[in-house]
Amino acid sequence: MNKWIAVDWGTSSFRAYLIKNNIVSERIETKDGMKFINNNSFEKTFISLIENWLDDYQTIEVLASGMVGARQGWSEAPYQETPCDLNNIKFISPLINDNRIALKIFSGISQIDQPDVMRGEETQVAGFFLENPNFQGSICLPGTHSKWIKVKDQNIVKFQTFMTGELFEVISQNTVLKHSVKSNKTDQEELLKSVDLIFKHPSLFGNALFKLRADDLINSRNKIIYKSRLSGYLLGLELLGSIDYWKKSKIALIGNKELNKLYSYVLKDRVSSIVFYEAEDMTLKGLKYFKEKIK
Repeated sequence: MNKWIAVDWGTSSFRAYLIKNNIVSERIETKDGMKFINNNSFEKTFISLIENWLDDYQTIEVLASGMVGARQGWSEAPYQETPCDLNNIKFISPLINDNRIALKIFSGISQIDQPDVMRGEETQVAGFFLENPNFQGSICLPGTHSKWIKVKDQNIVKFQTFMTGELFEVISQNTVLKHSVKSNKTDQEELLKSVDLIFKHPSLFGNALFKLRADDLINSRNKIIYKSRLSGYLLGLELLGSIDYWKKSKIALIGNKELNKLYSYVLKDRVSSIVFYEAEDMTLKGLKYFKEKIK
């Protein structure tokens, strides 16, 4: 039986998959992210999480990506520079005490000109290539740190990162706007109008933020409206900055369903085509892709 373990170990969460004959047999997801591991006890934590999958008489291959390979992670996997051919992804095999596992941690990607880095997103891009080997265009990974990635011939040519999700969290939780934007829903029309406002008048971003609060104090509209406006302002700035990646281009969105829907609504009339993929699914397929390439 062909058996191995795929691991997506990020800053905040841990995911592992037991693969048997190319099918996910079992799955683990916990909150044991990199930032919660004390005293560099990565190996101990990892073994405790997957203990039930290990055999005392056999070594199992473990392929891992994400912040596990960061400087503050288990062991640093040096970045590969753009342009980067994902068919030749590099990895490290750190020394470990438990002989029941053979660990490979894959590199992240760095960009020297226009400095930028990614760890984990390249694995999702590889998963996309597994199903779309001939795709040429741009891939967007919306999230805390949204990535816009130009790809060609299964190469990451260049990319840009925008702190859109993190800025939304900071502004909505730590400024005066926290009293106005408490909603889990989005009004799409209000979102689109807010994006258009920033497209036309980006210099008014700071003023638009305060107007949001002032309008709430004066008119007390539904908080969905104010949350949608804040989202639209931030997304508008991101799209202005990434216009060379998406304007009249083929776009692939890799994220959760909510973010994919949000971005697609704003982009649908501005790009030539859009396809959607789930981030977790692409990560798992990306590790399968890497496994094939390192045989």
